[in-house]
Amino acid sequence: MFQRNDIREGMTVRSIDGEKLGKVFAVSEGEFHIEKGLFFPKDYLVRYAEVSDIRDGEIILNHGKEALSTLSDDTRMGTTAGLGGGAGVGPGAVGIPAERTTGGLGATDTRINERAAMGTDTSLRGRASEDIAIPVHREEMDVVKRDQQAGEVRVKKDVVVEEEVVDVPLRRERVRVERRDVDPNRPAMNASFQEETISVPLRAEQAEIHKRAVVDEEVVIHKDAIEEEQRISEPLRREQVDVRTEGNVDEKRVGYNAPSDDPLKRRR
Repeated sequence: MFQRNDIREGMTVRSIDGEKLGKVFAVSEGEFHIEKGLFFPKDYLVRYAEVSDIRDGEIILNHGKEALSTLSDDTRMGTTAGLGGGAGVGPGAVGIPAERTTGGLGATDTRINERAAMGTDTSLRGRASEDIAIPVHREEMDVVKRDQQAGEVRVKKDVVVEEEVVDVPLRRERVRVERRDVDPNRPAMNASFQEETISVPLRAEQAEIHKRAVVDEEVVIHKDAIEEEQRISEPLRREQVDVRTEGNVDEKRVGYNAPSDDPLKRRR
């Protein structure tokens, strides 16, 4: 079932067969009002239970064009019996103007027109007291917090070249030539008496440089959450009520302390 929050002023109202009936001009707790026009000769009152669907910002009632036309014709001609109830309970009942009715065919719940006060004394006999609730709106502020980047910390690393000197002991072979006498009677072995060159290799250690990367130190960045109080201001709108009366009206205001706009009186 649709509620008051689903209905807004200015929304188009159609019958279940697609006929445009008018627009909403006032919304209350239990029902809303359709402005009078070509289809309705007077303002029409609709309960939320009579709403079949809301599509594309338009309200679809669960009554067809024919049923609503019957109600509209009865209010225009001033019939004296309801469409489905007993005498005095349907639209057009004696002593009750049939200007606003919330039911379709067979409905017995009648809404009294708030502007029937200009009628004759006979139409006022037996009428029960009626309260019309007019909503007065105001804006409230909700504060929603969201995370966003407020700044950043940049750590820049530069490459510095430093010369390092290391003393490394290296070994090498060197030659020491010595001549010594031998026994003259020692026999010669494999004497060829040919020219030849005898090479004796000399070895030495050579230093090679190998570089590797190691971790020298760490730079640690700590992030702590702190809470600061910030004052936020925002202009908020609200409606004021200005009640004005015309003619001979016995006016009594109870608990009234601010001026407002009466949506029903705008249509007078």
